[in-house]
Amino acid sequence: MQKTTKSGAQLNRYAIDLILKIALAGIVLMLGVTASMAEELPALVQEGVNGTTHSHNLWISAGMISYHFNREAKQRDLNWGYGIQSDLTNNVSVLAGNYINSKDARSNYLGMAWQPIVWHSARIGLEVGVIDGYPDIHHGSYFVAAMPCLSIHNDSIGVNITLVPYYSNYMHSSAISAQMIMRVW
Repeated sequence: MQKTTKSGAQLNRYAIDLILKIALAGIVLMLGVTASMAEELPALVQEGVNGTTHSHNLWISAGMISYHFNREAKQRDLNWGYGIQSDLTNNVSVLAGNYINSKDARSNYLGMAWQPIVWHSARIGLEVGVIDGYPDIHHGSYFVAAMPCLSIHNDSIGVNITLVPYYSNYMHSSAISAQMIMRVW
């Protein structure tokens, strides 16, 4: 019988995966605690599209759909998964989730969107975060990514559109990605 051992890179990847899962669980727990203490905490009031105000928000998604510009690379365009998003202000959002990436591997992400350009219900800016699961980038470990983004939403549904840049030979193609979001709180 052969004895299997994990290499240092596999252990590092496992540790980072565990830390990100704990961080994601912490964000969900924090949002739950905030909801239970909503009367006691000062409200961060935002004006909605129709003039209504709300003090908290939580958006969910079921992954994203991508269009890769290099069609010969035969990358996956349906990137199912799950994600959460919370708008901290009208210009800043935190994002976390998991999806099946264009290489048919599972990816986790954690990041922040800063969208200083606001016009009606559209916001334009930059998403910055960490992503893993792409075998050609750091052997599947986490890497930092920055992408231009556009968000359009009303009080209950919306779409986040990102332009995924060409990362040398790692991604084999740049892409445009759309993520439908639905407000659950």
